Amino acid sequence: MPHPSARHRTLVLSGSLRIGAVTTQVALAALAQGHPGHEVALATGLDQLPLFNEDLDTDPALPVVAGLRAQVAAADSVLVLSPVNNASISAALKNALDWLSRPRGNAPLSGKPATGMVVGYRAHSSEDHLTAILRATGALTTPAPIPVLSPRGVNGDPAAQDPNVTTAVSQALAALHLPDPAAV
Repeated sequence: MPHPSARHRTLVLSGSLRIGAVTTQVALAALAQGHPGHEVALATGLDQLPLFNEDLDTDPALPVVAGLRAQVAAADSVLVLSPVNNASISAALKNALDWLSRPRGNAPLSGKPATGMVVGYRAHSSEDHLTAILRATGALTTPAPIPVLSPRGVNGDPAAQDPNVTTAVSQALAALHLPDPAAV
């Protein structure tokens, strides 16, 4: 068991920029599952990122890029959520992951435990795309026990109250909250 004072911080990246989106509701359900030993926070700034362009990847980084990178660097693990857009992950999420895969050799996702879940009526192998992209960033991917959530399961109720959502999110967060060997 981890030491009682040990705190694990999971950052949630939501690939949906729409406030009322089911993916956003799932992200909010993840926030509701934090507890004293496991803090869950929602990443901010994805809607402000410019499209990835190596000409813009400067040192120092653009403030919005530096801010997102700092959020990921400060987290112990990352839960990545994406709607299914045209049989893949959202462009906003892919763009954020491109920024987070840099600078090469010192990227904030490199070596960071991460898992991904997609939200859609039909996944179209989007969960496989998300896992492949996370691996390409250097993240240490942990398979989500339930990699795909269907919006049909939410049934108009807030996702934080839907048992299908809370179970899936709880299992994903538990998979990321690995005990620190130094704290055992």
